[in-house]
Amino acid sequence: MVWILAGFMVLILLVLLRAIIGPTVIDRFIAINALTSKVSMVILLLAFYRGEYGFIDVSFVFMLCGFGSGLWIIKVLTPRVWDFKMPRLKELKEDR
Repeated sequence: MVWILAGFMVLILLVLLRAIIGPTVIDRFIAINALTSKVSMVILLLAFYRGEYGFIDVSFVFMLCGFGSGLWIIKVLTPRVWDFKMPRLKELKEDR
């Protein structure tokens, strides 16, 4: 079990290095998504190892926050794409 956690820690460090070095924003975005999934796996492994299953809820909340922040980052990075793909978006904004 300790070797699995050590392996995940090494992978987390490599993904963090990729997020820092990444030449494009998309590389950093993918690295951050991989980082959140690996950290949630470490939390789940610790919950299994220690027998404290309250950490499972923490892991699910962490995954949902990572997913929501990923959607928000994509929305911020590509504002024109959303307007182009949704032609009715202007009508909905004007109705408000």
